Amino acid sequence: MNKKTYPMKRPPYKLGLVLGGGGARGFAHLGVTRALYEHDIKPDIISGVSAGSIVGAFLAAGLNPAEVFELLRDQDIMKITNIHLPKDGLLKLGGLQKQLKLHIPFKKVEELPIKLIVAVCNLNKARVEYLSEGPLADLVLASSSIPVLFAPVSLNDQLYADGGVLDNLPVKPVRKICEKVIAVDISPVHETDKLENLFQIAVRTFHLSVWKYTVQWGKKADILIEPPDVDKYDILSTKHVEELYERSYQYTLDLIRKSSVFHNFGAD
Repeated sequence: MNKKTYPMKRPPYKLGLVLGGGGARGFAHLGVTRALYEHDIKPDIISGVSAGSIVGAFLAAGLNPAEVFELLRDQDIMKITNIHLPKDGLLKLGGLQKQLKLHIPFKKVEELPIKLIVAVCNLNKARVEYLSEGPLADLVLASSSIPVLFAPVSLNDQLYADGGVLDNLPVKPVRKICEKVIAVDISPVHETDKLENLFQIAVRTFHLSVWKYTVQWGKKADILIEPPDVDKYDILSTKHVEELYERSYQYTLDLIRKSSVFHNFGAD
């Protein structure tokens, strides 16, 4: 007697886009996604952390990458205000929450036209959480709050901080539910001589602590895009964002033109 065979159930999402953390280097995400969108490579689910959650929120709200760049290029969303006592975090992100609320007409993550997953670190429970429901601006703010440097965000009696502490390239929450996954890593770890102050050392240590995990999950993406030389840009400086944006855009255009693998993602 022949055994019955059943067709494999298709994942609920066709294309997942993963946007890693990296502060102001997040403008590279906009260059990369601009090239993807121009070739009709558009996600139906986005997973982001830190800077990736910021860009992801705008894209999930229905804006295209070029619009988001024009919107944010002259806005100091990384503006630091409000000095706090060390127990709360040294500084606060003053401009980010304001810009999110001003330009995105959705208050909750689950209201977004494109599904968004925000990676955050639950400091109380010592774990990474991948959240697709809750207050949009607060979750993105939490995902972008580097511990010690920025104050954590309190939600439901729990303290949340930058999800990149435990997962700086959140492929994990979308891998099994997407047919294809494109991941963009903007925090590569290379040899460097640029360790001139305590902050640069802290950032370097932060990236090294999650580097192996990032590499491991980056390999699980169908396509991993790593814009070149992003590590030369300061994660808190928006001084060269136009250059970063254009270089990432051109790099991704070249990838699409030279690699046949993109043809399965909608590219012409």
